[in-house]
Amino acid sequence: MIRSLKAMPYTRKKQLYGFLFVLPWIIGFIVFFADPLLTSFKFSFQNLEMTPVGLRGTFIGLDNFRYAIFKDPEFIRKAADSFINIFYGVPLILVYSLFVSVLLKNKFRGRGLMRAISFLPVIIASGVLMEILKEDVFSQGMRGNVQSVYLFGGGGINGILTELGLGPKLIDIMNNVISRIFDLTWRSGVQVLLFLAGLHAVPGHLYEASSIEGARSWEQFWKITLPMLTPMMLLNVVYTIIDTFTDYGNAVVLMIYNTAFSQVRFGYSSALAWLYCLGIAIFLGVVYTLLKKRIVYLED
Repeated sequence: MIRSLKAMPYTRKKQLYGFLFVLPWIIGFIVFFADPLLTSFKFSFQNLEMTPVGLRGTFIGLDNFRYAIFKDPEFIRKAADSFINIFYGVPLILVYSLFVSVLLKNKFRGRGLMRAISFLPVIIASGVLMEILKEDVFSQGMRGNVQSVYLFGGGGINGILTELGLGPKLIDIMNNVISRIFDLTWRSGVQVLLFLAGLHAVPGHLYEASSIEGARSWEQFWKITLPMLTPMMLLNVVYTIIDTFTDYGNAVVLMIYNTAFSQVRFGYSSALAWLYCLGIAIFLGVVYTLLKKRIVYLED
């Protein structure tokens, strides 16, 4: 087997390594997610009622989907707001994460610590603390019926700003900015890591040749660094869009959660989830089609 692997063409090896890389995800999806996914799809065509022996479903066809699209203004409005927020939220996250990754690429004292700190939100987000925070955000969203809930807030500085003589409106603006800074930092850990990997993958001889030709750092960034980062930029765009759409503070996610577990309408909430998923898939397809032509790949 080892001999056959060595004799395998390079392109074939890359395909094999790629398949082995995603194999754990494929196994996990089949074991843990495939059955719930199919069950929710089945629920979306049913009207579910609680009975002493459990849920009882009655097939109603596309009624749940028709109601969501034509008779539920709340779902359409929240879904539209979610898509509109993408147009300024995703670029903001990408610009911030690119800026941080460029700073962390250069050698300086404490670089390893700063890289660890920038990735810390991702580590926390995969643990028990994140589950507690998510439950708290869900409860805030359902109790207050808010459009968006930030993980951190700037409410603690209200007293200081009031003592400085600032008005209530200006204080609200300051709190909103502070909340978004925390939220922006929290959402950028994976993007910073991917951009760092892309920066280190840019061949050094490109910079050396451009320096000999008299190019300055600013020109090297726009002519070399940014074009070479376009594959990672596309990956970050796709990741950020999905992460934003499925975030626990997203208004549509809160509505689906509330519909299922507060109103006990599992059939309708499943239909909402599938409609939302379909909208995300179409949106990603359009974004990928528009961006793939601008991707620059380094030839071997």
